[in-house]
Amino acid sequence: MKIIAFILNLPWTILGLLLALVSFPVKVRLDRENWAIILWIKSWWWTVLWMKGTRAVTIAHVVLLGDRTENLDLEHELIHVEQYIRTPFIHRFLYYLELILHGYRNNKYEEEAYRRSGNKYQAK
Repeated sequence: MKIIAFILNLPWTILGLLLALVSFPVKVRLDRENWAIILWIKSWWWTVLWMKGTRAVTIAHVVLLGDRTENLDLEHELIHVEQYIRTPFIHRFLYYLELILHGYRNNKYEEEAYRRSGNKYQAK
C-alpha cells in the first residue's frame, strides 16, 4: 500500500521538494519508517502573509521544518505524512476542504495530528 500511495502522491512530493529547494535547506534526513523526506529550512519567504508564524509544513512525503520548530512538531508533521498515505493524491484536496469548512484548528486532520503527537496548538 505504501508504494502505491507514494506513487500517487508523487506530484505533491515533487511540489514539496521544489518548495524545499527555494526555502534554502540546511539539513536533510530520510525517515524510512514513514517514507518521509525531512528538511530543515532557512526561509518561509513563499508563505508571505497567509501562513505567518509557520513552524513546519508537510506536503505529501516532504516535511519542512523552520528555525522556530518546537518539541513534537516533527511528530505532528509525520502524522500528516501518514494521512497522505491513507488517502493518496486526494488528501491535499480533503485537507483544504476541511480547512475551508472548519478552519485550521478544527480541521479533523489537524485534530488527529495534535491528539496523536501530543503537540499543543499555539495561536499566532
